[in-house]
Amino acid sequence: WYFYDLSYWGLDYPPLTAFQSWACGWAAHLINPAWVALDQSRGIETHASKLFMRSTVIVLEALVYVPAVVLLFQSRHIQVNWVVRQASIFSVLLQPCLILIDHGHFQYNSVMLGFLLWTVYFAAREQYLVMAACFCCALMFKQMALYFAPAVFAFLLAKCFRSPYGVRLFVQLGLVVIATFGVMLLPWMGSPAQLQQILIRVFPVARGLYEDKVANVWCAINVAVKLRSMFVAPVLLRLAAVATSVAFAPSCIHLFLAVKRSVAGQALVAADAVKLLCYALVNCSLAFFLFSFQVHEKSILLPLALALLLIHEEPWAVNWFVQVALFSMYPLLFKDGLQIPYWVMAIGWSMLRSCPACPADKRTPVAVLNAQWLSTLVMVAIHAANMLLPPPPSLPDLYVVLNVLFSCAMFVLFFAYFNYRQLTLALVRVRATRSKKKDN
Repeated sequence: WYFYDLSYWGLDYPPLTAFQSWACGWAAHLINPAWVALDQSRGIETHASKLFMRSTVIVLEALVYVPAVVLLFQSRHIQVNWVVRQASIFSVLLQPCLILIDHGHFQYNSVMLGFLLWTVYFAAREQYLVMAACFCCALMFKQMALYFAPAVFAFLLAKCFRSPYGVRLFVQLGLVVIATFGVMLLPWMGSPAQLQQILIRVFPVARGLYEDKVANVWCAINVAVKLRSMFVAPVLLRLAAVATSVAFAPSCIHLFLAVKRSVAGQALVAADAVKLLCYALVNCSLAFFLFSFQVHEKSILLPLALALLLIHEEPWAVNWFVQVALFSMYPLLFKDGLQIPYWVMAIGWSMLRSCPACPADKRTPVAVLNAQWLSTLVMVAIHAANMLLPPPPSLPDLYVVLNVLFSCAMFVLFFAYFNYRQLTLALVRVRATRSKKKDN
């Protein structure tokens, strides 16, 4: 699988994606063998074959992603009004970025994100072995789930220190991880060359620092400083690794310490620990998106998916984040001819979030609201200029570069904000606890 005809869409995802593709191919063979005939099916674009492929995305999303969203909001927000809770569930399920990428660009990101949401769900239920297995499934479906690995590791390690049976839990977690990876890699276990090839295909270092025009720090810096011309790939790889580690370290260290020990004498309850985990997952994945090696435009789906779990705690920030993330993916969606769906989804989701049932933070400062409106005007202005004013011949990528610079700047601000919210969350809880004690 990982050696066959790599010049024609060679397999470059982990084994669970390979198994899923094989299963979909088997189902397609039962309907029409010509769709998946080896080599002979290349270039087939019939209406029926495309309908089948689109249907597989919908079915897998319904099986993995949708139940995780529903159960998470039903379990984490029991005290929230039922109508408000349902509005939040619909907001997450109808967020435009994932729909346009999976159902327009055609991918299965919802499966990986579904496994990640199941990871958070079982963390909330304190079923840490199942949590670890779900995260391993996410990793073995798409390697981008590594964006969350430091935060998940910090959380589970803290639980091992916190539990009176910590050593046993640590051993059990290790066995679960080894068993999950072992089962999925079993067909290749007999050949070191096959395992090495999987690593080479899954981690394509040779592709360079970033792909296309992505709204991360390296691509934004490239406007003024041509890093890829100044340094060879191994040096850039080390630079990206160091920068990424420095970026996610504060969030993960704080998560570990907050979950491991009491905060001002008050132990974190499960709900607080999971909320901290959600913030840390957002911050860790944003750190990877902004600073890691070989980032794609659609990778912003990862921090966005976890940020949406905080839609009750951070309504204005999450709404804003969705708008900017969607804007950042416009060049990719434009290539796929998805301009009309882009505008329909952007306007439709904004209208959905404006309905009375959706939670809104009435304490949001006026300055923040004004900044949000200003950023919206900037995005609309860039779109308008792109449609009405052709770029100068010497700057053919002018509007794409403006998109990158603006989106990257906004993502850096979101990164700073969510880190601030995580680092101050435990302090807010302690103050609230002390206030209650004084009142009593």
